[in-house]
Amino acid sequence: MTHGILEPFQNADQAWAALEEQQGMSDGEVIDLWQHQLQTAEQLRRQGAEDDLIVAGLLHDLGDGRVAESDHASWAAQLVRPLFGERIAWVIGAHADAKRYLCTTDQEYWSTLSPVSQQTMIRQGGLMNQEEVAAFAANPWAEDALLLRKCDDAGKNPEYEVTNIEFFRATLQRVAALRLADKSRSHE
Repeated sequence: MTHGILEPFQNADQAWAALEEQQGMSDGEVIDLWQHQLQTAEQLRRQGAEDDLIVAGLLHDLGDGRVAESDHASWAAQLVRPLFGERIAWVIGAHADAKRYLCTTDQEYWSTLSPVSQQTMIRQGGLMNQEEVAAFAANPWAEDALLLRKCDDAGKNPEYEVTNIEFFRATLQRVAALRLADKSRSHE
């Protein structure tokens, strides 16, 4: 399954356009991917997450509806890495593993997942072995990925619609501009 194959993002407008393309796209949940990613970002904002994580929430499921479920996280990470950097890319790439980690380390977590998310967890590798648990937990951004995961799970509410879309677009543009400025300074 490939729909709208994208090149790695070079600017915020490309990232936003890819997100907007997901209006009406479904991964089987009760809301479309556009609203799901906005809800995930909104949950992160409500949790007091910094802008980098809000952007990760906006873009974490760009692979859904475009590539195989088992590849969606790593594919999205590759799209965002050149523009948004390693931390945002790693967190996006790790959000499926964060689900596996939580299901492995918290016996109650499985029951909090939607039926679709339970099925995708199995296709994404199922429970982790002890080496995978240790490797995930050792990453300095593991807590960020776990926060994204929990907000991802909460971002599937058919009764709620994110209306302050410009806030999220401005956040995406601000983070992209900071990353581009950082790259420019590092090449001076």
